[in-house]
Order: sequence, then structure tokens, then C-alpha cells
Amino acid sequence: MSFIYPLPTTGSISWSDFLLDEDNLYLSEISEATAQRGRVREVLKEAKRTEGPKDYTKIMNTIGDYLPYLFGILDCLEGGQLKLKKEIETSWRCTLSDTVLKTKSRVLCKGIHYELIFTLLTYGYACSDWATSIIERQLQNDEIDLRLRQAADLLRKAGGVFAYIGEQVCPKWNNDGISKPPDVLMEIPTSISKIALADSTSIAIRKALMQQTTSSLLAKLAFGVSGHYEMANGLIQSLKDPSKVCGDLRKYVSYGALFHQALGKKFLAQDANEHQQYGKAVGFITEAKETFQLLTKSKLTTIAAHATQEYNEVKNLYASYIHYNNTVAYEKVPTKADLQALIPGGRMLQELTKYNPPSPAFGPGLKTITKEQPPGYILDGQYY
Repeated sequence: MSFIYPLPTTGSISWSDFLLDEDNLYLSEISEATAQRGRVREVLKEAKRTEGPKDYTKIMNTIGDYLPYLFGILDCLEGGQLKLKKEIETSWRCTLSDTVLKTKSRVLCKGIHYELIFTLLTYGYACSDWATSIIERQLQNDEIDLRLRQAADLLRKAGGVFAYIGEQVCPKWNNDGISKPPDVLMEIPTSISKIALADSTSIAIRKALMQQTTSSLLAKLAFGVSGHYEMANGLIQSLKDPSKVCGDLRKYVSYGALFHQALGKKFLAQDANEHQQYGKAVGFITEAKETFQLLTKSKLTTIAAHATQEYNEVKNLYASYIHYNNTVAYEKVPTKADLQALIPGGRMLQELTKYNPPSPAFGPGLKTITKEQPPGYILDGQYY
């Protein structure tokens, strides 16, 4: 399972309204930056109007074409090649803020870092949503492994973009005197980077189930995913007012943590049963059953659907383990505290794919391309 991010939209701007090129070195590049941003605006408007599957490749390609120009503007402003005619202001529709902020058509904010953060966020959202669309397809048996691997790769790439925003961009936005929506606060990109990694590892668990992986390893992976959801939740809760963050996202991370804790306990129950530790098996399967039953009532359809599927399976295991222990094994069932002490540390098989920003399209940071050094591309490795 993975969180579905509504894609933002943005208002139109002309970079020439903000940027002063005293030496007339970059007039055409500034004009091209405006044109590329206009393409981003249009493709996002098109996605908003589209019901059903969206063209995530087109969205990511378009943003990928714009980013070198945006980094070029940033590079020139930092190097002094460009100056400001007036403060840069751009407007974006927030997607991870509460319903009060969502009622606004867009949130206007000052600074080029606001533009950069939202552009990169949108790229990451599209990457993550593309992974979700792959997972939700009806797949044939011979393509399941390939598609799951593609989805996991996309989530790791999205997580790398989110981590870059939190670690490299947010700290450079020093204008703390302005009111910022939750979407662009450092804690949110960092939080959703952990969600992306958790979702990617959740896919790894699904693949591992197809490969007859041991129950003990599956349990460690599930607890690892739960731990990352808990860290994501902790970052959200550390904000001055967590209630300003989208309620669905807050529910997703808290329910996701509970779901994977229960999943880990199911695997521990199976491992205990395999090793003839029948009392322990009953204890863990009982706790898993109670949590899955609770989550079947979730208003988040993704969580409720996965919980219902697991609950139906766990009910049968529960009945089997209880019956055997009550009629054959007669082992004492450990207390909740004793079971908690038996839970192993979590493990992650996945790592985020580090995001490397593109070379600026112009300015002092422009790299000279030689025959020995072919140009890189923002979407290297994205095509499947």
C-alpha cells in the first residue's frame, strides 16, 4: 500500500518580472524558464482535470525539463549574475495541509526556495503516485515481479527527492518571518521520505512472500516498516500545530504503523508455530487479529482493504492455533508484556535512491559537456 498524493497546481508567472539581468547575458534563458514553467502549470492543470489514470511520465518529463532552468536562476541569484527587481512570489495549491488551507485556491509565498520546494515536491508526488498506479493494476503472474520491482524503485526515488528537499533546500530558506504552509516545512518532506521508504519495503515484503522467505525475516521487515511510519508520525507531531497537516496523511502513518506491527506479529505467530511454541503462537496471532479487526473499520479505503484481507487470513490461523493449543499442546499463553519483550528489532532491505539535482541550464554552475562526458538527464532510469 502507498499514500496517494493529490498533485498541486500553480499560478502563472513571468520570470522577467522578478529578475534583473544588467548585462543582458541571460535574456533568452529567462524567457525559456518562463516557458518551461508554463508547461509545468499546464500539465498539472491537465492532470487535475483528468479522471482516472494520469500520465505521470509526461508530468515528470515536463518538470524535469524545467528544473535545470530553475536551478540556473537560483545559481545566478546566489552568484550575483542576476538581481531581483522585486521579491519573487509564486502561488501553489497545498496538498498536505488541512481543509482550511485547501479551501484557498493557492497559497502565495515569497522566495525562490518556495518555488523550488514545491516543484521538487510535485516531482516526488508524481513519482510516488506512478508507483501506486503500478501496484493497483491487475497484473499477470509473469509480470508481477517486474512491476513490483519498478514500483519499489519509483518509491525509493521519490523518497530520495523528498529527503533532498528536507536536508538541502528547506534549511537554505532563511526567511522565517513569513508564514509557511506545512507542506514546505522541513519536517514534512523528511516525514514523507520515510513514508516512501516504508512503502517501498512493504512491497519488498510482498515479493518476499512469493519467494518463501522465513517467517522470522518477514517479521523483522514488517517491524522495520512500522518503525519508519512511527518516525514519520513523530516528525509530523513535532510541528507546532500538527492539526494543520492533512488528516488523511496523519491517519495513514498512524494506521500504517499499526498495520505493520500486526503483520509482524502474524509472522511471529507463524514462526512460533513452526518451532512448536504453541502458546507463543496463540499470543501473537491473538494480538494480530485484534489489530486487523480494528483497522478494517478505518475510513481510509487503502488501509481498510488491506486490513480486511489480512483479518480474513488471520481469523483462520487464530482458530487453528487456539484449537491445537486447547486440545493437544496445552501451553501457557504469554502475557502482553512477555510477548512485547519477544518482538525483534526491525530491518529494512531498501535504501532511498539519492537525488542528484540537474546541472543548471545556465549561469556560473553550468557544466561544459565533452565527448568523454555525456550529458546526464533528470529522468535517467525512470523509463520502464
